[in-house]
Amino acid sequence: MQFAINYSPQALQLWREGLIHVDLFKCPDWPDLVAEVSHYHPLYVHCSLIVGLGQLADVDMEALARWLDTGETRVINTHLGVLRSDFAPGQVITREAVITRIVRELEPLCERFGPERIVVENLAYPTRFWWDDQLPESVDPAVITAITEVSGCGLLLDLAHAIRACEGTGRCDIQGYLDAMPVHRLRELHIVGLLPERDELDIREDHFGMTKSDWAIAEYALGQIRAGKWRRPERMAFEYGGIGERFDFRSDPAIMAAQAPRLYALANSA
Repeated sequence: MQFAINYSPQALQLWREGLIHVDLFKCPDWPDLVAEVSHYHPLYVHCSLIVGLGQLADVDMEALARWLDTGETRVINTHLGVLRSDFAPGQVITREAVITRIVRELEPLCERFGPERIVVENLAYPTRFWWDDQLPESVDPAVITAITEVSGCGLLLDLAHAIRACEGTGRCDIQGYLDAMPVHRLRELHIVGLLPERDELDIREDHFGMTKSDWAIAEYALGQIRAGKWRRPERMAFEYGGIGERFDFRSDPAIMAAQAPRLYALANSA
């Protein structure tokens, strides 16, 4: 399993100094940044696509094809986002309606690239920019499983998102929630820490350093992979750090230097 970390100037410097080992940098789908980073180190591209909002009909397929030819990019990722406002007023929203909507939107991607090159990522619940509109069905493991089974796509499992989805929907058993995901289709694993405290929206924000409870979930996930209960993904990404104002205060090189080696060892243990 390859180990990746979000690209940031801090991570690049730590790698140059030999303080962290990474197989890949994970980069957003920003052409100029991808071109720059590719001069320094192998990378792969993480797309900003969202399935469920009716946006994929206008996606630039040629641009996606170019990403698949870039660096170590092996799949096109999408994020599962389904909103109440995307259904007709008064419509009864069922699991089946959500599954049908997502699978229909995935069809053009699957037809162009093949479902084996498409992965769907579970999102947090609620997400800050969809605070009062996101459907809980979008984070239901049964719904996500059905989507992958019907479409043939793989799973990108984000552990921090899963924790937030459990907290947001009142679930207490995070391990059971994770095991109920389509882990037999697992292609990529994302790991990062959450703040211990809830904010004004009652959310524990992610993309921070790992805490004791975050490590416990990461260890559980890797244990399930080692035991053969989950499919071994091709790569595991530490989603700490990044570019721009949003990540300036979440790109502490001390945290990367302390936590990336432990996660690198975890990835290699599987």
